[in-house]
Amino acid sequence: MKITEHPEIIERVLQLVERKATGTPLQLANMMGVSQRNLFRILEYLKDIGWPIKYSRSLKSYFLIKI
Repeated sequence: MKITEHPEIIERVLQLVERKATGTPLQLANMMGVSQRNLFRILEYLKDIGWPIKYSRSLKSYFLIKI
């Protein structure tokens, strides 16, 4: 899967991250219809282009770090 060929998935992941509504990595991957490995690639891509994304075990969600 080439990440940049699926902007709709990237956009949806960002929407869920902003709302702190991603669930666990496995849940998010299932929601997006991608493998967990591809989800991690998407998250790494977003971090590489400047999105400050972290995962909270207590929230069980990805979120944006306030800087």
